[in-house]
Amino acid sequence: MVPKRLRAPLLASLAICAIFLAFAGDGIRAYFTPDDMMNLYVSWSATPLELLHNDRPMGALVYRALFACFGLDPLPYRLVCFALLLANLALLYSFCRRLSGSREVAALACLLGAYHAHLADLYYSTGTIYDLLCFLFFLLAFNRYLKIRETAHPSWRQTAGLLSLYGCALASKEMAAVLPVYVVLYELIFHPREWRRLPAIRFVWLAIPLTAAYGVWKVAGPHAMTANPAYALHVSLHTFLTGWKSLLADLFYGAIAFSTLKVVLLWVALAGYAAAVRRRELWFACCMLMLGVLPFIFIAPRGFFVMYLVLPGWYLLAASALVSLREWLARQFRRWAEGLTIRPEQMVLFVVVLLLLIPLHRSEKAAGKTWVAGAHQQVRAVLGELATRFPAMPRGTKVLFLSDPYDADDWILTSMFRLQYRDREFRVDRVKADASLAAKEADYAHVFALDHAGLRVVR
Repeated sequence: MVPKRLRAPLLASLAICAIFLAFAGDGIRAYFTPDDMMNLYVSWSATPLELLHNDRPMGALVYRALFACFGLDPLPYRLVCFALLLANLALLYSFCRRLSGSREVAALACLLGAYHAHLADLYYSTGTIYDLLCFLFFLLAFNRYLKIRETAHPSWRQTAGLLSLYGCALASKEMAAVLPVYVVLYELIFHPREWRRLPAIRFVWLAIPLTAAYGVWKVAGPHAMTANPAYALHVSLHTFLTGWKSLLADLFYGAIAFSTLKVVLLWVALAGYAAAVRRRELWFACCMLMLGVLPFIFIAPRGFFVMYLVLPGWYLLAASALVSLREWLARQFRRWAEGLTIRPEQMVLFVVVLLLLIPLHRSEKAAGKTWVAGAHQQVRAVLGELATRFPAMPRGTKVLFLSDPYDADDWILTSMFRLQYRDREFRVDRVKADASLAAKEADYAHVFALDHAGLRVVR
C-alpha cells in the first residue's frame, strides 16, 4: 500500500514518464545519423591527448567508451541518451522546486518539459549527446549551488566541487558558459541585501576567469570555432530578432506567426507578469530566457534543440502562470483528490494540462521528425550492407566509390568504413573528389556506388 502522501507524487511521476516514453520512446530504436559517424570517428581515431583537446571532450569520451564496449550497435548509445534525458527531467524538477518553492510548479514544469516534438534531435540522434551532457552537469552544478545557499555560502571544498561540475559542463558544450552569470543573477534577485558580498563568493570569482579563458580559447585558439563559417558571428539587432522569431515559432508549434512587434510584446508581457505577481523566480526565468540564447542566437540557425538549456526558464514561467490560474479550473474531482492528499484544484490543473498536451504532441510529432528516417537511412544503407555482404576485410583495404551523395570534401564514407572494420588505415577514394580515379578501378579491392536506392557493389 502506497502511503497517502506519496500517491500524488507517484501518479504525477508516472504521468510524466508516460508522456515522455509514449511520444519519444521510439527514439530508443533509432539508428546512427551522419553526424554520429563523424563524431564517433573523431573520438575513436584520436590519441588520448588529442581527445582531451577535442572541442567537446566530455561527449567524445562517451562516444569512445561506447564504441570500445559495443562497436556499431546503436542500441547502447540510445539507452545512454535516454538515461540522460530522464536524469535531466529529474534535474528540471529540482531546479524549478528550489527556485519556486513549490512542488506543484515543479511537477507542471516537468509535465511541460517531458516532450516537445521539435526537439526530435534529442530523441532520435546520439549526436546531441553533447547537449544532454551539458544540461546534466550544468543543472547539477546550479542545483547544488542553490541547495548550499539555502543555509550558507559555498566552502572551499564545495566550491571545488562546483567548479568540477562546471568544468564538465564546459567540456560538454559551449552553452554552459552562462553559468557564472546565472549565479550572479540569482544572488542579485534572491539575496539583494547581500549584493556587496558578491566578490566574496568564491565560485563566482574563480568561475569568471575560467570562463574568460575558455572563451578566448574557443574564439582565438588553434581550433577556433569562429574559423568555421557555420559558427561565424553576425551580431546585429536584426539577427537577434530573426533568431527569436524562429525559436518562438518552434516553441509554440507554429500556432503564432511571430513578427518583431509580437516578439517585443511577448517580452513585455513576461516582464509585466513577473512584476505583477512579484515572484523572484519569474524575474530569474525572464533573465534566463534573454541571456541563455546569447551563445547561439548570433550564429547561423540551428535546430530547436539548441534551446534545450534555455527551456527550463520557459517551463518555470508557464508552470507558475498555470498555477496562478488554477482556481479558474477547479470545478470537479473533489472526492478523488481527498484520497491523494492534494487540493482538488491542483489535481484539476495537472489533469487538464496533461489532456491538452497529448493531442498537441501527437499532431506535431510527425512534423518534428521529418528528417529522422532519411538521416538514419544514409548510414544504415552503408553499414547494413557491409555487415551483411562484407563482414570482414583485410587491414589497409582500398575501395572506390564511383558515385555518392556527399560533398567532395566530406569524410563520412571513410569514417564509416574505418569504424566498421576498426581499421585506421582503410582507404576510401571517391570519383567525386578525383575524377581521374574512374579509370583506375582495377587498383581497388571493391568498387561501389551509393545513391537513393542504397549501396551497390559495382565490382
